[in-house]
Amino acid sequence: MPTTGARLPQPEELNGLGAAVLDAFPVSLYLVNRELRVAAWNRLREQGPIGKPRQKALGRPLRRLMPASAFKSTAAVLHEVFRTGEPQEEFTEAHGRLFHIRRLPVRRGGEVTHVLSWFEDLTDRRALEMRLIASDRLAFLGQLVAGVAHEISNPLSGIAGCAEALSSLAAKAPGTAREARKFRDLIREEVARSEQIVRFLLDSARPSPGDTAELPVTVQTALKLLERHPAFNRIRVRFRVPGGLPAARIEAESLKQVVMALAMNAAQAMPSGGTLTLQAGRNGRTVTLDVIDTGPGVSSSLRPHLFEPYFTTDPNRGAGLGLPVARSLLRSRGGDLVYRPRRSGSCFRAIVKAAGGRA
Repeated sequence: MPTTGARLPQPEELNGLGAAVLDAFPVSLYLVNRELRVAAWNRLREQGPIGKPRQKALGRPLRRLMPASAFKSTAAVLHEVFRTGEPQEEFTEAHGRLFHIRRLPVRRGGEVTHVLSWFEDLTDRRALEMRLIASDRLAFLGQLVAGVAHEISNPLSGIAGCAEALSSLAAKAPGTAREARKFRDLIREEVARSEQIVRFLLDSARPSPGDTAELPVTVQTALKLLERHPAFNRIRVRFRVPGGLPAARIEAESLKQVVMALAMNAAQAMPSGGTLTLQAGRNGRTVTLDVIDTGPGVSSSLRPHLFEPYFTTDPNRGAGLGLPVARSLLRSRGGDLVYRPRRSGSCFRAIVKAAGGRA
């Protein structure tokens, strides 16, 4: 990283080693004099959407090499560096990329004669950092789920014991036996349902390689469970499946949770109603399921955050765990969950290995 007031080769020296040194930097660089004429222009400055060939840049006024609006703000910063002799820096987004921009004074004989502009593309680094953060959050979520499942198991055992005690008491009081049996059966059903949830939470971290699921059957089961949910009151549901679709290499319960998460996410994106389309298909050795809604879609600025744990555009509709947990389930079984932009609405594609395939 350059230091404040670095002694760099002057323009008349940048004809050999000096130019090679600037070209060696893994960042985009250019050097201007007090008249804001270009004195140096490295190889990375020739690339990208606003890149210009070095031969056409050297010696030319900077204003001829960039849009007028961009030059106005850039010139103000450069003049400030010449005036104060202090470096300037900023972060900005352009053409879908994040840049760290430094303006560094270059001194000769104690006077600032040139300013070096240094552009470092941080996009990939930021994406990696966000993936690491998401990974840490999911790891924490996995530990949390295991702990919650363990803690829930204890009171469930107590509830089941109470149900049996209620059954014994009913036998001693014939007049209340029928009513007691009714409540006993309800308790047993809810305990069994809760135990199933606990098993799923624990098994989600322990995939069973040999298990398979029939996608059409699993999707229909998931939709049946959701059809009475308020979010689906004004939603038309379409399910399309081609003939000869192979089974998916995933447990049916895990696939059902993925489908329910995607369908619920789609329905919540259409609070005024719309159409939810589930399109099954095959792509090589994988089985795919596209979940498509007719909602407003996802803006490009929000797409990088879609699979971050706890990220949500509306806290009133959920905790922001449905999509990241669904993707984690699929990835742990060799599949994936991706967002596919559309002209209108949104599409999430679940990808699962086909049974018998090696994809």
